[in-house]
Amino acid sequence: MKRRPNVLIYMEILDLLLDGPRGPTRLAQGLGLNFNKFSEFASFLIAKQLIKVQAQEGREMYFITGQGADLNRDWKKVWNRLAP
Repeated sequence: MKRRPNVLIYMEILDLLLDGPRGPTRLAQGLGLNFNKFSEFASFLIAKQLIKVQAQEGREMYFITGQGADLNRDWKKVWNRLAP
């Protein structure tokens, strides 16, 4: 199986969160990652203030920040210009 570059996984997380907040299990499943690997990627994005975690109705939920949305938008512009 071919391994995805980390930057693609980061952008996939941001992309999923543009549709609304999600719990960690749903995000990990949506990315095809185990929970521990997802947690590593999420921790990086949290440290960079691109996503945040908040309790919502007693559950841990991940949200995209304004900076994360801006980065995702800019990334899509670059990606679309490079795509064949």
